[in-house]
Amino acid sequence: MKPGDLRRFRDSLIALGADYVEGSTFMVLCVNESTEGESRWWAVDILLDGKREERLGYFWVEDNSEAVNETG
Repeated sequence: MKPGDLRRFRDSLIALGADYVEGSTFMVLCVNESTEGESRWWAVDILLDGKREERLGYFWVEDNSEAVNETG
């Protein structure tokens, strides 16, 4: 995933309480890499329903969404 990508959350998500985003289309705004001590993690900010959702787990978003084919 990279900034500017359009993606769609799958109709069935692997997280309790995340059903409000099922099937929603969103845009990736930025990908953040952070390190804390010896830990390294990635987060993503997205634009969803006109609101910025910040610091979502990169791999959770990637695993629970798919790229939107802009050509067809």
